[in-house]
Amino acid sequence: SLVLAAATSTTTDIKDIYSEKYILLFVKMSNLRWIGESAIRGSLTWQVLVPAMRRALIAFSQGPDHDQGAVQPLRTAVPVHQQGGTLMVMPGYVPGEGALATKLVSMFPRNAAKGLSTHSAIVMLLNPDTGIPEALLEGGSITELRTAAASAVATLELMNDKSQAKGPVIAVLGAGVQGQAHARVLNHLLKPSKVRIWSRTMSSCTAVCEILRGEGIPAEVAATVQDAVVDADIINTCTLAQQPILKMKWLKASVHINSVGAPRPDMQELEEELVRSAVIYADSREAAYKEAGDIIKSGAEVFAEIGELLTGKCEAHKDKITIFKSLGLAVEDAVAAKIVYNSLEGNSKTAT
Repeated sequence: SLVLAAATSTTTDIKDIYSEKYILLFVKMSNLRWIGESAIRGSLTWQVLVPAMRRALIAFSQGPDHDQGAVQPLRTAVPVHQQGGTLMVMPGYVPGEGALATKLVSMFPRNAAKGLSTHSAIVMLLNPDTGIPEALLEGGSITELRTAAASAVATLELMNDKSQAKGPVIAVLGAGVQGQAHARVLNHLLKPSKVRIWSRTMSSCTAVCEILRGEGIPAEVAATVQDAVVDADIINTCTLAQQPILKMKWLKASVHINSVGAPRPDMQELEEELVRSAVIYADSREAAYKEAGDIIKSGAEVFAEIGELLTGKCEAHKDKITIFKSLGLAVEDAVAAKIVYNSLEGNSKTAT
Protein backbone atom coordinates (compact mmCIF):
# COMPACT_ATOMS: atom_id res chain seq x y z
CA SER A 1 0.00 0.00 0.00
CA LEU A 2 0.96 3.64 -0.28
CA VAL A 3 1.18 3.87 3.50
CA LEU A 4 3.59 0.94 3.70
CA ALA A 5 5.61 2.30 0.79
CA ALA A 6 5.91 5.67 2.48
CA ALA A 7 6.85 4.15 5.82
CA THR A 8 9.58 1.93 4.33
CA SER A 9 10.92 4.33 1.74
CA THR A 10 14.44 5.66 2.20
CA THR A 11 13.68 8.74 0.11
CA THR A 12 10.34 9.89 1.53
CA ASP A 13 10.71 12.88 3.82
CA ILE A 14 9.71 12.02 7.39
CA LYS A 15 7.42 15.06 7.51
CA ASP A 16 5.53 13.70 4.49
CA ILE A 17 5.15 10.27 6.07
CA TYR A 18 3.26 11.79 8.97
CA SER A 19 1.28 14.25 6.90
CA GLU A 20 -2.50 14.20 6.86
CA LYS A 21 -2.35 12.56 3.43
CA TYR A 22 -0.95 9.35 4.88
CA ILE A 23 -3.16 9.49 7.94
CA LEU A 24 -6.16 9.64 5.61
CA LEU A 25 -4.90 6.59 3.75
CA PHE A 26 -4.40 4.70 6.98
CA VAL A 27 -7.82 5.48 8.41
CA LYS A 28 -9.48 4.59 5.11
CA MET A 29 -7.81 1.18 5.21
CA SER A 30 -8.80 0.79 8.87
CA ASN A 31 -12.41 1.83 8.22
CA LEU A 32 -11.95 4.78 10.60
CA ARG A 33 -13.02 8.35 10.03
CA TRP A 34 -10.32 11.01 10.07
CA ILE A 35 -11.35 14.44 11.39
CA GLY A 36 -8.86 17.21 10.78
CA GLU A 37 -8.18 20.58 12.34
CA SER A 38 -10.49 22.70 10.20
CA ALA A 39 -13.51 20.55 11.00
CA ILE A 40 -12.63 20.56 14.70
CA ARG A 41 -12.34 24.33 14.87
CA GLY A 42 -15.58 24.70 12.96
CA SER A 43 -17.43 22.53 15.47
CA LEU A 44 -15.84 23.63 18.75
CA THR A 45 -17.04 27.21 19.06
CA TRP A 46 -16.71 28.84 22.48
CA GLN A 47 -20.51 28.90 22.77
CA VAL A 48 -20.55 25.09 22.52
CA LEU A 49 -17.25 24.19 24.16
CA VAL A 50 -17.31 26.23 27.39
CA PRO A 51 -20.58 24.67 28.64
CA ALA A 52 -19.31 21.25 27.53
CA MET A 53 -16.13 21.64 29.58
CA ARG A 54 -18.23 22.65 32.55
CA ARG A 55 -20.12 19.37 32.22
CA ALA A 56 -16.89 17.41 31.80
CA LEU A 57 -15.34 18.95 34.93
CA ILE A 58 -18.46 18.16 36.95
CA ALA A 59 -18.54 14.57 35.66
CA PHE A 60 -14.88 14.08 36.54
CA SER A 61 -15.33 15.24 40.13
CA GLN A 62 -18.50 13.16 40.54
CA GLY A 63 -16.37 10.10 39.81
CA PRO A 64 -17.16 6.59 38.61
CA ASP A 65 -19.55 5.78 41.46
CA HIS A 66 -22.00 8.43 40.22
CA ASP A 67 -24.38 7.33 37.45
CA GLN A 68 -23.31 10.29 35.34
CA GLY A 69 -19.76 10.46 36.68
CA ALA A 70 -16.66 10.06 34.56
CA VAL A 71 -14.15 7.24 34.58
CA GLN A 72 -10.59 8.40 34.17
CA PRO A 73 -7.35 6.95 35.55
CA LEU A 74 -4.28 9.09 36.05
CA ARG A 75 -2.59 9.39 32.68
CA THR A 76 0.42 7.24 31.92
CA ALA A 77 3.58 9.24 31.27
CA VAL A 78 6.54 7.73 29.44
CA PRO A 79 9.70 9.86 29.75
CA VAL A 80 11.98 10.08 26.73
CA HIS A 81 15.08 11.17 28.62
CA GLN A 82 17.41 11.38 25.62
CA GLN A 83 15.26 14.12 24.08
CA GLY A 84 13.84 15.66 27.24
CA GLY A 85 10.39 14.63 26.06
CA THR A 86 7.34 12.85 27.40
CA LEU A 87 4.71 10.60 25.81
CA MET A 88 1.37 10.50 27.63
CA VAL A 89 -1.61 8.17 27.24
CA MET A 90 -4.93 9.62 28.38
CA PRO A 91 -8.09 7.45 28.35
CA GLY A 92 -11.46 8.69 29.58
CA TYR A 93 -15.16 7.85 29.58
CA VAL A 94 -18.12 10.15 30.27
CA PRO A 95 -21.32 8.08 30.21
CA GLY A 96 -23.63 11.09 30.34
CA GLU A 97 -22.07 12.40 27.13
CA GLY A 98 -21.65 9.03 25.44
CA ALA A 99 -17.97 9.89 25.11
CA LEU A 100 -15.27 7.22 25.19
CA ALA A 101 -11.81 8.15 23.92
CA THR A 102 -8.10 8.02 24.47
CA LYS A 103 -5.49 10.58 23.53
CA LEU A 104 -1.84 10.11 22.74
CA VAL A 105 0.08 13.31 23.39
CA SER A 106 3.79 14.04 23.26
CA MET A 107 5.54 17.02 24.81
CA PHE A 108 9.04 17.70 23.50
CA PRO A 109 10.14 21.22 24.61
CA ARG A 110 13.39 21.03 22.62
CA ASN A 111 11.37 21.02 19.40
CA ALA A 112 11.00 24.78 19.71
CA ALA A 113 14.68 25.23 18.82
CA LYS A 114 14.11 23.07 15.74
CA GLY A 115 11.17 25.09 14.52
CA LEU A 116 8.79 22.23 15.33
CA SER A 117 5.73 22.05 17.55
CA THR A 118 6.50 21.21 21.17
CA HIS A 119 3.22 19.29 21.51
CA SER A 120 1.70 16.66 19.23
CA ALA A 121 -1.52 14.76 19.84
CA ILE A 122 -4.10 12.46 18.32
CA VAL A 123 -7.45 11.38 19.78
CA MET A 124 -9.18 8.06 19.10
CA LEU A 125 -12.94 8.13 19.66
CA LEU A 126 -14.67 4.80 20.31
CA ASN A 127 -18.28 3.74 20.30
CA PRO A 128 -19.28 3.52 23.99
CA ASP A 129 -21.69 0.66 23.32
CA THR A 130 -19.35 -1.62 21.36
CA GLY A 131 -15.85 -0.32 22.07
CA ILE A 132 -15.21 -0.19 18.32
CA PRO A 133 -13.08 2.79 17.18
CA GLU A 134 -15.13 5.31 15.21
CA ALA A 135 -12.75 8.14 14.42
CA LEU A 136 -9.29 9.58 14.75
CA LEU A 137 -9.12 13.30 15.41
CA GLU A 138 -6.26 15.77 15.16
CA GLY A 139 -5.42 16.25 18.83
CA GLY A 140 -3.51 19.51 18.92
CA SER A 141 -6.50 21.72 18.19
CA ILE A 142 -8.70 19.77 20.62
CA THR A 143 -6.07 20.18 23.37
CA GLU A 144 -5.69 23.89 22.62
CA LEU A 145 -9.39 24.68 22.65
CA ARG A 146 -10.58 22.48 25.51
CA THR A 147 -7.77 23.70 27.80
CA ALA A 148 -8.68 27.34 27.25
CA ALA A 149 -12.38 26.57 27.67
CA ALA A 150 -11.73 24.81 31.00
CA SER A 151 -9.78 27.85 32.21
CA ALA A 152 -12.71 30.00 31.16
CA VAL A 153 -15.09 27.89 33.26
CA ALA A 154 -12.84 28.34 36.30
CA THR A 155 -12.43 32.05 35.64
CA LEU A 156 -16.16 32.68 35.53
CA GLU A 157 -16.50 31.00 38.92
CA LEU A 158 -13.46 32.51 40.67
CA MET A 159 -12.77 35.98 39.30
CA ASN A 160 -13.57 38.93 41.52
CA ASP A 161 -17.01 40.34 40.70
CA LYS A 162 -15.76 43.93 40.75
CA SER A 163 -13.23 43.25 37.99
CA GLN A 164 -15.88 41.68 35.79
CA ALA A 165 -18.12 44.73 36.15
CA LYS A 166 -15.46 47.19 34.95
CA GLY A 167 -13.95 45.16 32.13
CA PRO A 168 -11.02 43.17 33.52
CA VAL A 169 -7.35 43.55 32.74
CA ILE A 170 -6.09 40.20 31.50
CA ALA A 171 -2.45 39.09 31.42
CA VAL A 172 -1.22 36.20 29.32
CA LEU A 173 2.27 34.81 29.94
CA GLY A 174 3.32 32.88 26.88
CA ALA A 175 2.54 33.68 23.24
CA GLY A 176 2.10 30.11 21.99
CA VAL A 177 -1.13 28.42 21.00
CA GLN A 178 -2.33 28.16 24.60
CA GLY A 179 -1.64 31.81 25.30
CA GLN A 180 -3.53 32.83 22.18
CA ALA A 181 -6.46 30.53 22.92
CA HIS A 182 -6.79 31.90 26.45
CA ALA A 183 -6.77 35.46 25.13
CA ARG A 184 -9.49 34.58 22.64
CA VAL A 185 -11.88 32.76 24.96
CA LEU A 186 -11.61 35.31 27.77
CA ASN A 187 -12.06 38.17 25.34
CA HIS A 188 -15.17 36.44 24.00
CA LEU A 189 -16.66 35.95 27.46
CA LEU A 190 -15.50 38.99 29.43
CA LYS A 191 -14.84 41.87 27.02
CA PRO A 192 -11.65 42.96 28.83
CA SER A 193 -10.31 46.49 28.79
CA LYS A 194 -6.75 45.23 28.14
CA VAL A 195 -5.08 41.96 27.25
CA ARG A 196 -1.36 42.14 27.97
CA ILE A 197 0.85 39.51 26.37
CA TRP A 198 4.36 38.61 27.52
CA SER A 199 6.75 36.16 25.94
CA ARG A 200 10.44 35.44 26.32
CA THR A 201 10.74 36.21 22.60
CA MET A 202 9.66 39.78 21.90
CA SER A 203 9.25 39.21 18.18
CA SER A 204 6.74 36.40 18.69
CA CYS A 205 4.91 38.47 21.28
CA THR A 206 4.62 41.40 18.88
CA ALA A 207 3.42 39.15 16.07
CA VAL A 208 0.77 37.52 18.25
CA CYS A 209 -0.50 40.89 19.47
CA GLU A 210 -0.91 42.04 15.88
CA ILE A 211 -2.92 38.90 15.08
CA LEU A 212 -5.14 39.31 18.14
CA ARG A 213 -5.74 43.01 17.49
CA GLY A 214 -6.81 42.05 14.00
CA GLU A 215 -9.50 39.90 15.65
CA GLY A 216 -10.72 42.82 17.75
CA ILE A 217 -8.92 41.81 20.94
CA PRO A 218 -7.30 44.73 22.85
CA ALA A 219 -3.89 43.04 22.96
CA GLU A 220 -0.71 44.87 23.85
CA VAL A 221 2.91 43.84 24.32
CA ALA A 222 4.32 43.67 27.85
CA ALA A 223 8.09 44.05 28.07
CA THR A 224 8.36 42.10 31.33
CA VAL A 225 6.26 39.70 33.38
CA GLN A 226 5.85 42.40 36.01
CA ASP A 227 4.56 44.87 33.42
CA ALA A 228 2.03 42.28 32.25
CA VAL A 229 0.60 41.38 35.65
CA VAL A 230 1.00 44.43 37.89
CA ASP A 231 -2.69 45.43 37.87
CA ALA A 232 -4.16 42.38 36.17
CA ASP A 233 -7.43 40.89 37.37
CA ILE A 234 -6.85 37.57 35.58
CA ILE A 235 -3.48 35.98 34.79
CA ASN A 236 -2.94 33.02 32.49
CA THR A 237 0.44 31.27 32.73
CA CYS A 238 0.94 29.27 29.54
CA THR A 239 4.69 28.65 29.39
CA LEU A 240 7.18 25.81 29.56
CA ALA A 241 9.13 27.52 32.35
CA GLN A 242 11.49 25.42 34.44
CA GLN A 243 11.87 28.11 37.10
CA PRO A 244 9.25 30.49 38.60
CA ILE A 245 8.46 33.56 36.51
CA LEU A 246 5.48 34.95 38.47
CA LYS A 247 6.02 36.58 41.88
CA MET A 248 3.47 37.30 44.56
CA LYS A 249 4.68 40.85 45.27
CA TRP A 250 3.53 41.97 41.80
CA LEU A 251 -0.09 40.84 42.19
CA LYS A 252 -3.39 42.30 43.29
CA ALA A 253 -4.92 40.81 46.43
CA SER A 254 -7.85 39.18 44.61
CA VAL A 255 -6.28 38.15 41.32
CA HIS A 256 -7.30 34.90 39.67
CA ILE A 257 -4.60 32.77 38.00
CA ASN A 258 -5.11 30.06 35.42
CA SER A 259 -1.96 27.96 35.75
CA VAL A 260 -1.73 25.93 32.54
CA GLY A 261 2.02 25.36 32.23
CA ALA A 262 4.39 23.32 34.42
CA PRO A 263 2.56 19.98 33.92
CA ARG A 264 5.54 17.93 35.15
CA PRO A 265 7.18 17.64 38.58
CA ASP A 266 10.41 19.20 37.30
CA MET A 267 8.70 22.33 35.91
CA GLN A 268 7.58 25.47 37.71
CA GLU A 269 5.93 28.78 36.74
CA LEU A 270 4.78 30.25 40.05
CA GLU A 271 6.81 31.42 43.02
CA GLU A 272 6.42 28.99 45.91
CA GLU A 273 5.25 31.70 48.34
CA LEU A 274 2.52 32.63 45.88
CA VAL A 275 1.28 29.05 45.54
CA ARG A 276 1.23 28.49 49.31
CA SER A 277 -0.66 31.76 49.88
CA ALA A 278 -3.37 31.15 47.28
CA VAL A 279 -6.57 29.13 47.35
CA ILE A 280 -5.95 26.35 44.84
CA TYR A 281 -8.61 24.68 42.72
CA ALA A 282 -7.44 21.88 40.45
CA ASP A 283 -9.08 20.06 37.57
CA SER A 284 -7.80 16.88 39.24
CA ARG A 285 -6.60 16.78 42.84
CA GLU A 286 -4.71 13.54 42.23
CA ALA A 287 -2.96 14.85 39.13
CA ALA A 288 -2.03 18.12 40.85
CA TYR A 289 -0.26 16.30 43.68
CA LYS A 290 1.51 13.84 41.39
CA GLU A 291 2.29 15.90 38.27
CA ALA A 292 2.21 19.66 38.88
CA GLY A 293 5.64 21.05 39.69
CA ASP A 294 4.17 24.22 41.22
CA ILE A 295 2.14 22.18 43.72
CA ILE A 296 4.80 19.57 44.44
CA LYS A 297 7.68 22.00 44.98
CA SER A 298 5.68 24.41 47.14
CA GLY A 299 4.05 21.71 49.24
CA ALA A 300 0.77 23.61 48.87
CA GLU A 301 -2.63 22.07 49.56
CA VAL A 302 -5.31 21.81 46.90
CA PHE A 303 -8.47 23.32 48.38
CA ALA A 304 -10.87 21.66 45.94
CA GLU A 305 -11.41 20.40 42.44
CA ILE A 306 -13.14 22.89 40.19
CA GLY A 307 -15.87 20.30 39.59
CA GLU A 308 -16.59 20.31 43.32
CA LEU A 309 -17.02 24.07 43.19
CA LEU A 310 -19.37 23.76 40.23
CA THR A 311 -21.60 21.34 42.13
CA GLY A 312 -21.69 23.51 45.26
CA LYS A 313 -19.55 21.29 47.47
CA CYS A 314 -17.20 24.16 48.32
CA GLU A 315 -17.13 27.93 48.09
CA ALA A 316 -15.39 30.35 45.74
CA HIS A 317 -12.89 32.57 47.58
CA LYS A 318 -13.17 35.53 45.25
CA ASP A 319 -11.66 37.96 47.76
CA LYS A 320 -8.35 36.05 47.80
CA ILE A 321 -5.71 35.04 45.27
CA THR A 322 -7.08 31.96 43.53
CA ILE A 323 -5.27 29.50 41.27
CA PHE A 324 -6.88 27.09 38.86
CA LYS A 325 -4.24 24.39 38.38
CA SER A 326 -5.00 22.83 35.01
CA LEU A 327 -3.27 19.58 34.11
CA GLY A 328 -5.74 18.69 31.37
CA LEU A 329 -8.26 15.87 31.61
CA ALA A 330 -8.84 12.99 29.24
CA VAL A 331 -12.58 13.41 29.79
CA GLU A 332 -12.28 16.92 28.34
CA ASP A 333 -10.75 15.43 25.19
CA ALA A 334 -13.43 12.73 25.04
CA VAL A 335 -16.32 15.17 25.36
CA ALA A 336 -14.81 17.58 22.83
CA ALA A 337 -14.15 14.77 20.35
CA LYS A 338 -17.70 13.48 20.73
CA ILE A 339 -19.12 16.95 20.04
CA VAL A 340 -17.11 17.21 16.85
CA TYR A 341 -18.06 13.72 15.70
CA ASN A 342 -21.76 14.25 16.39
CA SER A 343 -21.71 17.61 14.67
CA LEU A 344 -20.23 16.16 11.51
CA GLU A 345 -22.45 13.09 11.59
CA GLY A 346 -25.47 15.36 11.82
CA ASN A 347 -24.41 17.43 8.82
CA SER A 348 -22.71 14.96 6.54
CA LYS A 349 -21.64 11.35 6.19
CA THR A 350 -18.54 12.42 4.28
CA ALA A 351 -15.18 12.41 6.07
CA THR A 352 -13.75 15.85 6.70
